[in-house]
Amino acid sequence: MAEVSRRCGCRDENGKQYGKSCPKMKSPRHGTWGYRLSAGTDPITNKRRWVSRAGFPTAEAARTARNADEKKLLSKNFKFDKTTVGEFLTGWLDRQEQHAELKPSTIRMYRRYIDNDIAPVLGHLQLTTLRKFQVSALVQQLQDQGRGAVTIKRIHATLSSALGDALRQDLIEDNPAAQIKLPKTSRKRIEVWEPAQAGEFLDFIADYPNVDSHGRLNGKVGHRLAPLFEVAILTGMRRGELCGLRWEDVDLASRILTVRVQLVQVGKDVKEVTAKTEAGRDRRIALNDRAAGALIAWQIQQATEREQWADAYEDSGRVFTYEDGRQLRPGYPSKLFEGLVAKAGLPVMRFHDMRHLTASLAIKDGTDVSIVSKMLGHSNSAITRDLYGHMFDATAKAAAEGISSQLPARKPRKSSGVLTSVITGQ
Repeated sequence: MAEVSRRCGCRDENGKQYGKSCPKMKSPRHGTWGYRLSAGTDPITNKRRWVSRAGFPTAEAARTARNADEKKLLSKNFKFDKTTVGEFLTGWLDRQEQHAELKPSTIRMYRRYIDNDIAPVLGHLQLTTLRKFQVSALVQQLQDQGRGAVTIKRIHATLSSALGDALRQDLIEDNPAAQIKLPKTSRKRIEVWEPAQAGEFLDFIADYPNVDSHGRLNGKVGHRLAPLFEVAILTGMRRGELCGLRWEDVDLASRILTVRVQLVQVGKDVKEVTAKTEAGRDRRIALNDRAAGALIAWQIQQATEREQWADAYEDSGRVFTYEDGRQLRPGYPSKLFEGLVAKAGLPVMRFHDMRHLTASLAIKDGTDVSIVSKMLGHSNSAITRDLYGHMFDATAKAAAEGISSQLPARKPRKSSGVLTSVITGQ
């Protein structure tokens, strides 16, 4: 049986690796453990084959892996595929992009994590030899670098998703990224404007000098994209959904709009994709009179711009557009919103926080969590309750009081003296 041994990567003054003879090997903590097994003769090249593994933190870990490989060799189940983790991840990501299984923005994020974080640490290892302790070491290294818990979880999820596909393709026997201890994340309590502050913002943009996307005044009152912000607050739609909304998906007569697509920004490109979640696709959002009024006012504004631009007008079919009819870049309304909030002197809020504001207003009005969940397009109501659970406390108290108020008042108790006389018979 092949013995395990400890080696290191240190080199002498000539650049040659010391191997087992490194002076630092006197320390039991220096180097890593590994082994080398004879794997018979290659039937194609007729040359001796070897199975070499290294990088184990302890001798026991190396022995366990060696015994497992010996079993596979004896049962003829050993895989000699030498594909590296880096090679597999690159091919996996290319396949995802080719078959459009992931959104362009997700592909871009995965590629960044693979190129910058995963491949430099694990890319050189053979896919079939990747072990949990090596994935754990990657997670620890990211923590030591000061990376945030959310980012680390996303990097790990990228690797785990790819290795999950490798497992389904029978390229590996288990997913070494599964059941890895990850840093805990604490969900921040969502703080949004009070209704009065939201009203103050809407009043501010309604009285704001009307300017185009280049900041040029046109003598009218009211910010040009004021209707977009008003609809955002009144519907809870995501930024990409508002930018991707088409007139064909708006039924003003029935006061209903349907969310079917969204726009995402991938680098310099803007792409149309489906809604973020399956629950968010084709969801119908009821429009109150105020939201419908904002859309009708915007429709009139857009018709005027179409007439002014004449043949130069680009009819994108989108509801919210630039003056010449082109669809909005998703980043544009976000920057615009942040600037307007600062000018209004209101507490800082992101564009996405208007979605939280909508949820807050609905919950305070006593709307059931399942209705709020459907309106926002969450995958399930558990997500909604997780995000806004603290906001339901007041609603729960009101419900409790409502239950109590429907019961008849209790009859007054008899005095203790009367009760005593009844019991004793005196």
